[in-house]
This record gives sequence, structure tokens and C-alpha cells, in this order.
Amino acid sequence: MTIVYISLVILLLVLIGGKLHRKKKGRNRLVHVIEKNCTRCRSCLKKCNHHVLDMIKDENGMHIEVISPDKCTGCGDCISVCRFNALGFVQRVEKKSKEHESF
Repeated sequence: MTIVYISLVILLLVLIGGKLHRKKKGRNRLVHVIEKNCTRCRSCLKKCNHHVLDMIKDENGMHIEVISPDKCTGCGDCISVCRFNALGFVQRVEKKSKEHESF
């Protein structure tokens, strides 16, 4: 019986550690749409739980766009469901606060 408890504790630690590693890894990346590969199937919109992506209509027609880059956790869930390689990661660029800008 103690082997079962030890196994459960190890499994729990592995799951928690993996989630923390994934969160830390995603901190510096942001999802990016590759327009030429996108077929507008909307599978990424359905998968993104953070509502980072949305379908936008402009003078060029409908396309998927990153509307809330600050909400993106870099989890990769949207990328995993895209069958057309229309999504990728780019390096997140941190905005400098106005107090730290030099003139």
C-alpha cells in the first residue's frame, strides 16, 4: 500500500514540475500567425483558452490575428491543433516603462 502512495506522490510532483517548467518556458515567447499557411479553419481559436487569437475582417478579407498578446502564456495549445503550420512562436519583446527611457 505504501508503494501506491509513493507512486502517487511521485506522479503528482512530476505533473506539478512539468506545469511549472512549461509556464516558465512560455514566459519569453508569444504566438505568431503565419498568414500564407493559414486556411482560416478556426481550430486554434477554439483551442486557445486565453482568448489571444480572433478572426478579424479588414480590407483584405478575413484573417486570424493575435488580439491580446499580453494574455498569451506561450502554452502552445493553439499550435498543437494547427494542421497547416500557420502558427509559431516569436520572442516576446518587453515594453520599457517611460520612467526607464533615456532621452
